[in-house]
Amino acid sequence: MDSKIPTSFIPKDTIRTDLRPRTEPASILTIIALLFLAGSLVYLAGIYVYRYLVYNEINKPCVTTAEGAGSCGLQESLKIETKELDRSKLESLKQLDTKLKQGTSVLNHHVALKPLFDFLGRTTIQNIQYLKFQFDKTGVTISGVAKSYEDIAYQQKVFGTNDEAKNKIRSFVFSNFDLDPKGQVTFQLALVVDDKLLSYVETNQPNQ
Repeated sequence: MDSKIPTSFIPKDTIRTDLRPRTEPASILTIIALLFLAGSLVYLAGIYVYRYLVYNEINKPCVTTAEGAGSCGLQESLKIETKELDRSKLESLKQLDTKLKQGTSVLNHHVALKPLFDFLGRTTIQNIQYLKFQFDKTGVTISGVAKSYEDIAYQQKVFGTNDEAKNKIRSFVFSNFDLDPKGQVTFQLALVVDDKLLSYVETNQPNQ
């Protein structure tokens, strides 16, 4: 027989060479992640640049240009300003501070007599007259005259019962009684008064 037997079962079609791999579009989550990463990198870069600028502004050394102008960082500028302070002005301010402290100390220990005289004027009865005042650290010693012993006794009662007198007098003693040529009773009065009554600072405070 002359019939031919096929020797291959593979079809003799031309093999295609233009086939390409299939690609799938990127997912939304991937895009969001990439955007977040890019934003983080930009933020970190901004922080680094800002830190560099601040550090340079503080620690930058002095630089002088060809025209003679110069610029310095904050730290160097502070050092230069400190060196250029006028020492004479500093000494003057120091002396002024010393004087102010001394003046304050003098005022704190200064005795004001007017409040005492005003107080005695309000609390002394009519028949008693004060003639001489002496002051020391212990108190006030007053020499005076009264028309009678009864007037002195009444004055003692006033000092002991008057509300203002009780607040401002710590103690009082009448002594050294005698009679003058006119028949009036002479005496000495020792007063220990509250420190605030004689204090210049206390009596000159606002709203006093």
